[in-house]
Amino acid sequence: MNLNWNVFLLSLISVFYQGQIINVGEQTISYTDNTRERLVKTQVWYPTTDKDVKNTELPFLLPPTVRNATFVNKKHPLIVLSHVTGGNRLSLSWLAIELAKKGYIVIAPDHWGNTLDNKIPEYFVRYWERPLDMSFLLSSFLQDKRFNHYVDNSRIGTIGFSLGGYTSLALAGIQLDCELLKLNVSSEQGRQEFTVPELGDLRNLVNNISCLEVPANLRDSRFKVHIALAPALGLGLPQWRQNITSPVLIIGANDDKIAPIETNGIKYSTAIPSSRFVKLAGKTGHYIFLNEGNPLLQKEESTYYQDDQTIDRRIMHQQILAQILDYLTGHLR
Repeated sequence: MNLNWNVFLLSLISVFYQGQIINVGEQTISYTDNTRERLVKTQVWYPTTDKDVKNTELPFLLPPTVRNATFVNKKHPLIVLSHVTGGNRLSLSWLAIELAKKGYIVIAPDHWGNTLDNKIPEYFVRYWERPLDMSFLLSSFLQDKRFNHYVDNSRIGTIGFSLGGYTSLALAGIQLDCELLKLNVSSEQGRQEFTVPELGDLRNLVNNISCLEVPANLRDSRFKVHIALAPALGLGLPQWRQNITSPVLIIGANDDKIAPIETNGIKYSTAIPSSRFVKLAGKTGHYIFLNEGNPLLQKEESTYYQDDQTIDRRIMHQQILAQILDYLTGHLR
């Protein structure tokens, strides 16, 4: 599907929803998973008709939201986001805001120990903690009387980026082989994929994982649709088809050096024959899925916020959004 068609599709979807949602409400909440001693700090975006729009204080090029606004009093589909390694609950704010404009409630947790302001090296490789976070967050949100009245429990999906992409697929039922992952990190490909900008080489930490701690199955059937953006950890994926029945969309970046599509996105798609795989063309890198950065971030954090000169991140976001909305519209009914 070419870019012009994606932009056209996005415009059609926008026209379809025009007039239904005026603004986006936003608030921050927290739950504590006492069984694992983990704080799950969470951002919530949602449709609102409140008009007291404040400028966003985030250092990104994002539309303003209405802090602590009232909800539109109806049932909405719910999307749970999982952020990139070393990111945080705000890393996909651009996507959350766009989805909220279209009538979705979106919630995104900080994955404790694996965030920008809370880096604990061990938790950068304890990959199974993230799906557990997502299931705990979903249970907590659906039990929270402040919010559960507005959620359509039959229309719940998950979207994740990078390690969050794996998280989304784990909730669909994808199973990694922990021992295979530990074996493959010793390869040159393993060195490339487990050397991250935030902490450097993580291979020794991977080798120290106790595979007995990894749950046999992290699937959560409450999630009806699973979208993975540049999913990681493909080096731990066995070479056979897996029995995944939920709809799965995988979007990969053509020039991804962090989670190359050949060993990750395409490999996951092969393991899930019913999935749809979309490749972003050109010199699109791994971090194309993050928010746009302001000029200061583009200079000081160029790894995350500066793309190849042939790539316009805003246009790519339009393409990504069009693919996501099309898939959600078709499968989250």
